[in-house]
Amino acid sequence: MLTFIIALVFGFLLLLWSANRFADEALLLGQHLNFSKILIGIVILGFGTSAPELLVSAISAWQGNPGLAIGNAIGSNIANISLVLGVTLCILPLVINTEIVRRNFLLLLAATVLLTVLIIDHQLKFLDGLILILALLITLYVLAKSDGEIEHAIESVSNNKSTERIVFDLIVGLVILILSSRLVVWAAVGIAKNIGVSDLIIGLTIIALGTSLPELATCVASALKKHSELALGNVVGSNIFNTLGVTATASLITSYSIPNQVFTRDYPAMLIATAILFVLVIIFLRKKYIPRIFGLLFLSGYLAYMYFIYIQSI
Repeated sequence: MLTFIIALVFGFLLLLWSANRFADEALLLGQHLNFSKILIGIVILGFGTSAPELLVSAISAWQGNPGLAIGNAIGSNIANISLVLGVTLCILPLVINTEIVRRNFLLLLAATVLLTVLIIDHQLKFLDGLILILALLITLYVLAKSDGEIEHAIESVSNNKSTERIVFDLIVGLVILILSSRLVVWAAVGIAKNIGVSDLIIGLTIIALGTSLPELATCVASALKKHSELALGNVVGSNIFNTLGVTATASLITSYSIPNQVFTRDYPAMLIATAILFVLVIIFLRKKYIPRIFGLLFLSGYLAYMYFIYIQSI
């Protein structure tokens, strides 16, 4: 058991490091090859911020544990809103960017509606995965085309490597990314078997929390630097990718059934968290910020959800 825990922690650390390195090298390669900023933006948005969720989903499905994939997607969405934004709000009021709200919230709503329609039969099949991936590509194009922060990131990266070195580093980063993802899945499945819980529960809790660490670190760092306006866009964008990309990846590898607990407990929890955030944004849109007191609301909700999962798993 101790071996699995150590492997899980080490795997998460390696996963986060390799995802960051892969995104940086992909950005540099795009610059060397004179790719458009839109294409580079898609690479950054698609792989840089959500590579951990994506690869954990793919490998868990490949190894016959699709419950980890759906649990990771839904659990990460819940953690992003309740935990990440909750912690951010406890540090600083959450600034509302009107442009981000109008664009990203509509995209998140559309992604959620699409996924709801596709899983209403309690199945995610290959065709469903294709539909979700197509929707993801369209969404990434829209985000990359309109996001000024992408251009800022592109201009701020130093470009002093040769193309050959960048390609080599990119391949190394990808290999480490895949290996660390496999290590995380192996350790998570081992822990689940040892304590007698389903891979869905592990995906909703340990894996979801671990793969949400980049979002948590980014939002907390932004809040400490008095830039909490970045947090809302970061979380909403990540949830869009989880809803479309992470769930789709597993179904493209193997069709799988959605456990009943997802419909009676987890998916409603995700919808409620999203709805509360949406309502708060609408209410405080004129003030341009969400007060800090609501950080306790989000954190309390996340702790209550974790406790509910624990009670049901006993």
